[in-house]
Amino acid sequence: MKRTITALIGIVLMLAMTLALVGCNKSAREEAATVTAPSIVTKANVEETTAQQAADKATEKAADNTTKKAEQKATKKAEQKATKKATQKATKKATQKATEKATKKATQKTTEATGSPVQRFQGRYGNGRCTIDVKGVANNTVEIHVYWSSSAWEHSEWTMSGNFDEDKNGFYVYYSDGVRKDYKYNDDGKVESTETVYQGGKGAFRFNGNKLTWDDHAEHIADGIVFTK
Repeated sequence: MKRTITALIGIVLMLAMTLALVGCNKSAREEAATVTAPSIVTKANVEETTAQQAADKATEKAADNTTKKAEQKATKKAEQKATKKATQKATKKATQKATEKATKKATQKTTEATGSPVQRFQGRYGNGRCTIDVKGVANNTVEIHVYWSSSAWEHSEWTMSGNFDEDKNGFYVYYSDGVRKDYKYNDDGKVESTETVYQGGKGAFRFNGNKLTWDDHAEHIADGIVFTK
């Protein structure tokens, strides 16, 4: 009987120890689960955050690309518009200038062909070192100035005036108030002396289109010379 009780007590003790061990293992597993769970949650949160950051970055990049493309398109459009405007302005200006030039030339040609003698023949004529300026001062009256250089240090000037007349050979201006002056210069280019050679000189200028000849009765200085406008 005593042995039976002892055996039962032993069995009870073994059962108690087994239950204790099972409880300890269960507690250990629960603790492990308790410890591991936060780690799993934290990793998921990190992955979610990383994914969100990647998505945000992709969205930002796409927005930047869209903005850049829009800016490039706007810039190109503005450049094309500016180029077109500049081209139109330049073309308009060139056309206007060409038209004005053509109109002026046509008007001048018409005037020279059909206008009054003063309108047709006034202007500058030249040959070599000599220039002749014909300037209209009235409907039919002109003043004429002749500049003739003989060297870098000397030149002569004539002034006269007269009215246009016409004969079978065309238009001419007769004058009787011609004045000749000679000028001399020093090495500095300043006038050194002025001499009035004569006053009351007579002569005539004959006009033919864009040419004239000068018949100087005082000295015949220009006989045979044709001056061109």
